[in-house]
Amino acid sequence: MDIIEALKTNLNLPDNAARGLAGQLLGLIEDTVRERVSFGVASQIHTRIPELSAWQASAPTLIPGSLNVNDLSAERSENDDVELIRLLERFHVDSSKASVVGSLALQFLASRVEAKVLTIISFTMPSLTQNR
Repeated sequence: MDIIEALKTNLNLPDNAARGLAGQLLGLIEDTVRERVSFGVASQIHTRIPELSAWQASAPTLIPGSLNVNDLSAERSENDDVELIRLLERFHVDSSKASVVGSLALQFLASRVEAKVLTIISFTMPSLTQNR
């Protein structure tokens, strides 16, 4: 599965934004699995997606001065729904598309990682499988 093309088509995103969203989304999944499960499982995600670093580098950066300390949360959210919605907002994707994005991520990961790793991801981040 070509996740970049799927994001472009389903969300009407330009190529660079689709690459950035894919990189940030898969990075969020990897980070969440690392924090909640294990470094070993998270490293399997990274190993199976060699283009991940390049996609993450495609993500837009913030305009200097556009963020202030009040915009930052004091602690990281334990709710992956919130993290996913914030990520979508960064790419100007409506939160109603979260289930589409989650489904596309899982379809892509199914083509790259072992079934047991996909099960762990689905269990660790239920927001990827929830219908909104």
